[in-house]
Amino acid sequence: MIADLLRTKTAEKHKELESLMFVNDIMDNSLSIDNYKKLLTINYIIHQKLENRLANMLENNLAQELEMNSRFKLHALERDLEYWHIDSLTLPALDFELFIPDHNSAAILGALYVLEGATLGGNVIKKHILANSNFKNDEGGLNYYGVYGSELGSKWKSFVSVLNERVSAADFDDCINSANQTFDNLIKLSKQFN
Repeated sequence: MIADLLRTKTAEKHKELESLMFVNDIMDNSLSIDNYKKLLTINYIIHQKLENRLANMLENNLAQELEMNSRFKLHALERDLEYWHIDSLTLPALDFELFIPDHNSAAILGALYVLEGATLGGNVIKKHILANSNFKNDEGGLNYYGVYGSELGSKWKSFVSVLNERVSAADFDDCINSANQTFDNLIKLSKQFN
């Protein structure tokens, strides 16, 4: 199954990204507001550049299977930027060439795997941030990390189900390469902000 392969074959990139995205600070409830703002900004830029583009590249029936209209996260990120007084018009340009997957379902699903997977830990991250004294009474600025709310588990399961059904063995490499390069987008952007 491609979902298991993706987890294994992207593990190194995932670990590298976590080291750049303040995971230890989040988990020990010591994340600073400035570093949280960096996280929001990184996620905003990637979603702003990829979310609609990937959705529009999907075949209609695949977009319907994924219920793509319910998976957009940019609106939650925009609310968070507004809450924290981050002006999206003043954000820096990318200092690298953004990877965009080829126009095929396996590659698009590989990129979406990274964006969807980023929300998987959202509820845990949100819980830790709310337990951090730096964020007392700041739940209004945590929309992205709670974007799916109680539907988080079911949305991930349905995504993985479609992923496993729709990516054939012949396209595994395209899917995995796309996921790794999407991780690279996030890694490069994180380095740009650190």
